[in-house]
This record gives sequence, C-alpha cells and structure tokens, in this order.
Amino acid sequence: MKIALVFAFAIVLTQAEPASAPPAATPLATASGPVYWGKQAARLTLDSRPLGFDSDGNARWLVVTKYWDADGKPTRVMAASKVNWTSPDGYVQWQTRLAYGQPAAILKATRAGVLTMTAHSTNPSFPPITLQTDTRTWRGPRVVAKPIGPHVVQIGWFPRETDVARVVRTDGAGRRKTIGIVAGPSSTYRDATVQPLRHYRYVVYRTNREAVRLGPVFTPAAPPPTAVVNAGGKGMWLWFTANPLDKLYFKHLDPGQIVAQAVRARLHYVELRVAYGAYWEITPEAKPTIDAVIDGLAAHGIGTLGWTVPRDTMFDDVAASVRCAYYRTAKGTRFTGLAVDVERGDEFMGGDPQKLDALWMYVEYVRQALGPEYLVAANVEDPYLEHLDGRKYPYRQIARFVSVLQPMAYWRMMVRHPTAPEEVKRLLSGSYRTLRAYSHRNVPISIGGQTAAEGRNGAPPAAEITASLEESKHLGAIGEIFFAWEGTQPDQWDAIGRFDW
Repeated sequence: MKIALVFAFAIVLTQAEPASAPPAATPLATASGPVYWGKQAARLTLDSRPLGFDSDGNARWLVVTKYWDADGKPTRVMAASKVNWTSPDGYVQWQTRLAYGQPAAILKATRAGVLTMTAHSTNPSFPPITLQTDTRTWRGPRVVAKPIGPHVVQIGWFPRETDVARVVRTDGAGRRKTIGIVAGPSSTYRDATVQPLRHYRYVVYRTNREAVRLGPVFTPAAPPPTAVVNAGGKGMWLWFTANPLDKLYFKHLDPGQIVAQAVRARLHYVELRVAYGAYWEITPEAKPTIDAVIDGLAAHGIGTLGWTVPRDTMFDDVAASVRCAYYRTAKGTRFTGLAVDVERGDEFMGGDPQKLDALWMYVEYVRQALGPEYLVAANVEDPYLEHLDGRKYPYRQIARFVSVLQPMAYWRMMVRHPTAPEEVKRLLSGSYRTLRAYSHRNVPISIGGQTAAEGRNGAPPAAEITASLEESKHLGAIGEIFFAWEGTQPDQWDAIGRFDW
C-alpha cells in the first residue's frame, strides 16, 4: 500500500543493539547495488541462536546473515540488500537491518522438535542456505509469565497444548483462584484482572504434564493519566534513525533547531517515533539527543507523544508500545500520550498470523495493559481516500479501545492528479465523515495531513495546508497533525504557524 512506502526506507535503515565494529571506516557503494560498510560481499554464512521460550508460548529462534569479502574479512550491508526468510515450522519475522548487526529474522514456533529456516539473499545474490535447530535441546523455562503493564499479566506455555490448559492464580493475600480454562490448541493466556503494584503467583496445569508453578510476578505502577487534549491542536510527526549513513541519523538532529521551529509553528504536540515492532529506537547512544528534543519542547509547553509502529500482536511488540507510558528523559520529562500506527502491509501488521484482526487486537491489548486513563491515539488508514470499509479495515473495533483516531488523509499521495484548496476541503470532509460513520462511536478525530512530497503530485503548497487546517477545524476535528517533519518546507511551516488552533 502507498502509506507503507512512506516508511519503508526508514524502517530498513533503523537500528539497534550495538553490533560489532564495522570492518572499514567508510561505506562503499558497489556495482551490485547494496551499500556496504567494507568491501563487496563474496560469501554468505548464517549464525543462529535460540532466544528461549516466551510468554506467547513460542520457541524463538534467531538467524543472522554474515557477509564476507573476497579476502575472507567481514563486511556489513548498510542499505539496499534483500533477504527472503522462509520456514514451514512457524511465523517468521524479518528484523530491522541493524538490530542484530545484519539482516536477520526470528522464527516463532509453538511445536517441539526440529525447526528449519531458509535464508535466500537475492541482493547480493547467493544460493539459499537452510539451518536447523531442535527445541528439545534448548535450555530455560518453557512456561513463562510476565506483566505487559499494570493491568495485564501474560502466561505462555510451550509446546502448544492440544487439550485443555488451566491457569490458577494466587494473589499477595494468599487467595487462590482458577482464572482461566483454555481449550486447545492453546499456548497463552492473558490475565487482565490484575492490579498495579501487586505480586501474583501462577500455576499452569496441562493434560498429561506436571503442573508448573510460576512466580512471583510483580505488576508495575499505573502510569499518570494523560488527556485527550494532548493530541489536539496542531501537531507534526517526527522520526529518526540510528544509521550513520542516513540523513535522519539521530546525530544529525539539532534539538535547539527542532524546538525553535515547533515554537514558531505554534505546535501543540509532536509525535516522535520511538519503537518499530519490538525494537526500541531510543538506543543508549541516541537518548541524550532525543531527550534534549523532548525536554526542549516541554519547556515551551509542547507535548511529545510516543509514536510506535507495531508489527505483530506478540508480547514483546505490545510491551514496546506500553513502554512509552513509563519513559522518562534524564530530567524526568514523560511522554504526554501514545500514538499507535496500525497499518496493513509487510512493513506493518501484515505478517501477523491474526491477519486483519491483529489491527484491533493490538490496540485492545495496549488498552488492557495501560487502563482507561492513558491517552492512546491510533493512526489509521483513511477510509475515504483509500476506498476502505469495515470489511477491509476494522475501524469499529479499533474505535472501541482508543482515545483519538488519526486518519492518514494524505490527499496528494492518494489522488491521481494535483489538488487545489477547495478540493482538499472536499476530500478531508469525505475522510472525516466516512471515518465517523465507520467508527460507530463518537471518538475524537485529529486529521492526519500531508506536508511531505509523497506520491506523484509532490508536496502540497501552503494554500492547501491552510485549507486543510480550516476544514479540519470546521468539521469538528480536535486538531491536525502533519506527515512529516522531514520534508516540510518553509512556506508550509509558515502556513501552519499562521493558523490559530
């Protein structure tokens, strides 16, 4: 889908846990297409390791590519490579390029025994390689319980139970209760009846297996309440990467300049991307820079919502979004809410085994975990411009669990011809009214507008930015947020700044 393409380049380059030092001081573009940190790849090998068993009831197996040059020295692909990952044994999710130092994937399986995964590097081109592992040789607990947030504990068991699983909970006062009887096939149970700052112990009973006693599990404190008004008025999406080759590399950000521009534009808030899937993008190296942005905005009364891009409904991914409610800068500044980008497509939720249901299930899990008092906005696909309805996108279900809906009404990207101010008003009116009808609930709406030059028609001129703000306010939206900071031109910033909201 077109919206997915907006993020694809950034996602490929966003990275991660510190990897080994690059083998060369400067990147080298080669005739084969990929950009290397080192020389052109002449050979491919694979590394793998078990990641253990999780509270989704999965065995998690990591496989990482390793490229070598003609001299047998390691070289790293920094951009433009392509690796296809396949397995007959479970759900395979490719990982962000630098999360493990190179292209990688994680296999999540619910059955015990031999697992296989095949990696086929097509750019640079090498023959497919297949690896195997056997979960019966892995160490570590196979029944796991962890809190997602103050109101949910998730319990997983491996391998998948084909008959019946029973979950018994004992609270801090010693009260014992059966909280779940789960018919097979099953591998997990979410206890959404827990309270913040409590200890719980669990026992999992499965057919023809010994009972497994877990605990204690300690639930965190509830985050401070945040208000819907934090996602009102004028906003802007802002993102960064951890790849030094990218122009949005975090070290290239100027916090003072960002804050000054936000003040001139009279923004009320910024949505800052902090997680892609299960990966937390504010690395220790990036934290001082990103904290300076958050603190600087807060000093001028401008809030920052943590913006996350989910990829599946698994525990680690949901926990990354929940983490926003607990993040603090070194000075103690918190996010003023959470914005969850629920989209279809391979870069987003398209790979989740729950398919379309994953979109609303994700926001339900986040809401369960954080409780009703925390601001959760959902960036949703635009029903009018994308010709969607409730059969193609679960607007009604998502609206049940969120505080604010933000339709991505990128008008110049979605239409086939250049637009004019009056047409922008007509398009946004269609977007707002259609979303209101499909949501079946009076959820506040903040229009997602466009400043970036995405699509065949280029960037909207200042007159269209003004028209979009006028119409959004006229329709009854609580605000308008623009995609995205990178690419917003001076005349567009001026138009945003002149408009009172």
